[in-house]
Amino acid sequence: MLLLGRLRPAALLLTCVAALSACGSGTAAESPAPEGRTVDTLLGPVTVPARIDSVVVLEGRRDLDVVLSLDLPLVGHPYEEAGSLDLESPLADRLAAARDKGAKELFLSDEINLEAIAAAAPDLIVSRVDDVEPIRAELEAIAPVLAIGDQGKSTWQDDLRLVGRATGREDRAEALITDYDERVAELSATYATQLAGTTFAPVVISSEKAEVRPGRLMSTVLTDLGAKPSAAFAKAVETGKAEFGPEQLLAGFGDAGALIPLVNDPRTWEQVRGSALYQQLPAVRDGHVVRSDKQTHEGAALTALHCLDVVEQLLKTL
Repeated sequence: MLLLGRLRPAALLLTCVAALSACGSGTAAESPAPEGRTVDTLLGPVTVPARIDSVVVLEGRRDLDVVLSLDLPLVGHPYEEAGSLDLESPLADRLAAARDKGAKELFLSDEINLEAIAAAAPDLIVSRVDDVEPIRAELEAIAPVLAIGDQGKSTWQDDLRLVGRATGREDRAEALITDYDERVAELSATYATQLAGTTFAPVVISSEKAEVRPGRLMSTVLTDLGAKPSAAFAKAVETGKAEFGPEQLLAGFGDAGALIPLVNDPRTWEQVRGSALYQQLPAVRDGHVVRSDKQTHEGAALTALHCLDVVEQLLKTL
C-alpha cells in the first residue's frame, strides 16, 4: 500500500519553500552550487550531500545490507510481520546497533509509507529501483534517492561500490568485497574435495512448489565457491529457473548430495520435514541439509558472508 495522498501536503510544502527561497536569493547565477558527490544510477545521475546524517531504506534487503555494511546512519527501515520468520536475520546484530542509535521501523515490508519516510527527514534514500520508480517524484521531494539494482539487474558488489562512491565510503566498500573474496578462496581450498565431489542444490520450498533461482544470493555464493550443481541447479543456471510441483520434490532433487532448503516460516518447515518425499531425499536421509530462508535471497556484504557461513556448516556434514 503506497500512501501517496498523505504525502502530497508535505511535498507541496517543500515545493513552496524552495520557490520562496529562490525568490529571495537574487538571480540563479548568484546561487552557490550544491555540495556533494554525483554518481550515475539506474535512473540517471544523482547528487548526494557531502554530509549524510540520516538514511532511509525502502525494501529492507539489499538496500538495508548496503547501508549497514557501509556504516551509514540509518534512521528508518521496513519490518517483517511478526511471526512470519523464525530464523535470525543475517543483519540482526548490525540492525540492533542501528536501532540503539535511533533507527526506527517505519512500515511493514512491501507497504511503503511515504508519510513515515517524510517524517523521518532523511538526507538520503536508498532502495531497489523497482520500488523507487513508481514513486520517484514523491521520494525526491523528500531527499536524494539512490536507486540500486537487484539480482536481475546488478551484483551486490556493483551496488555496494555505487553507494560507497556516493557517500565517500569507497574504501569501506572495497574492503568488504575483499573480505568476501578472501573467504570464498579460503573455503574453496579447504573444502575442495567436498565441493567437487558432491552435488548441491539451494531450493526454495513452499506448499505450492520447489524451485531454484540462480540469481538469488545463496545460489551465487555456491557458484562463487565452485560447488558442483545438482541437475536442477544446473538447469536453473542455464534457463533462469527450475521449478517443480510438490509431488516432484524427489524427482527434482533426488540427485542432490547436499541441500539448502530455503523455507520461510516454521509451520511450512514443519510440514516440509514431515513430508514422505522430503524424507526420501538422499541429502536428507544422510544428514547433509542446512536450512535457510528468504533472508538469504538478496543482500550485500553482510548477507553474503552469512551465506558462506551456512554453506560451511553444510560442508562440515560431508
